[in-house]
Amino acid sequence: MVNNWRFAVVLVIGSIVVLGSAEYLTQESREFDEFTGLCVYSSGSFSVLTDGKVQVVVYIPLEEGRVYRVLGRLYNATGLKMEVASAEPAEPDFELETVSGAYWPSRGYYLLTPERVKLAFPLSAEKGELVLVKGVWYGRRFYPLIAEPLGLPKHPRDGMPWSVEGTVLYSGSRTVLWNGSEEIVLYLPYGVSVEPGERVRVLGLVREYSKLTLLVDSEDDVDVLGDAPEGDVAAARVGEIAVGNCTVIEAGRSLRLDCTGRRVYNFRARVGDTVSIRALVRRSSLYCLACSVVRPRELLPNSICDPDGEGARRISGRVRWVRVYKNGFGIANVTDGDCWVLLKIRKSLGVTIHNNQTVTAYGFFTTYRGMPAFEVQSGDDLCSGNC
Repeated sequence: MVNNWRFAVVLVIGSIVVLGSAEYLTQESREFDEFTGLCVYSSGSFSVLTDGKVQVVVYIPLEEGRVYRVLGRLYNATGLKMEVASAEPAEPDFELETVSGAYWPSRGYYLLTPERVKLAFPLSAEKGELVLVKGVWYGRRFYPLIAEPLGLPKHPRDGMPWSVEGTVLYSGSRTVLWNGSEEIVLYLPYGVSVEPGERVRVLGLVREYSKLTLLVDSEDDVDVLGDAPEGDVAAARVGEIAVGNCTVIEAGRSLRLDCTGRRVYNFRARVGDTVSIRALVRRSSLYCLACSVVRPRELLPNSICDPDGEGARRISGRVRWVRVYKNGFGIANVTDGDCWVLLKIRKSLGVTIHNNQTVTAYGFFTTYRGMPAFEVQSGDDLCSGNC
């Protein structure tokens, strides 16, 4: 009977201890606070978590850019702090903000909206690509958690990136690209250059001035694809390379050819020369890339007996007589055998012709008072002897 009483007392006391311990543990677990946030700063001794609205300092090192769920005792001492009991990576259960723009990693990581939004971390996206980004703000930076690439912009927009492919029309202090429909001015980085006639792909920031302009950020944003396509000089379009053989019909600072209405720059030749042309087609001109004289005018036949021919011609013969009028204009009869022609001598040519002088002239047949005549464009096209 005594033993049973003692056993009952032991059971009662044990139950009280167990129930007390369970209640204590329950109270202890209830004292833990929970917080889920993104780590936006970490040093060797503490880290900062935020859910975009609240910031909590925890005194453990964490990895920046990851979301954590922490348990511990939260208190407020000039800002929320937590003595952490446990911390583990987690999925964000807080509201994320959404920002859309173009990814621009240049001297930092930015999202162009077109205002610049500074990103805390790089994105898995191409430079200039449109992205939809979800994350949180902390200070003046946006911390991305989810990024959805949307591809490069298809049309230019002021302040935003744009990639364009075309032919370089002009280079140097003013670089101009032809994209098939319009001229685009390029501002390239220092030390970066492209050459006329090259086909290039360029990425830059759009500026809508009088002409569409691209501000190119880096030499890595310029890709040279090769030379522009070639076409016959008579039919080549802007941005193509015109090729063919033509005869010079007017010379000076630029050339006029018999095969195209566009004047030719960056090459010198004389009236009557046959030239091989490989030239870049600009909107109203040709720019020689590789041009040469393939038949000098001296090899033209003497056409004094064939005044009905077209194009640049050569005549050679002896001067039978010369007549100069009061206004300085002159006429000379040039004869070779049974053939003759009247050579028109403008005062602006600055040349003097005498009787019995042998002359050679390069120019075009015309008429003077119904008679066959020959006209030259400059004093360089008229010389003494067979020159």
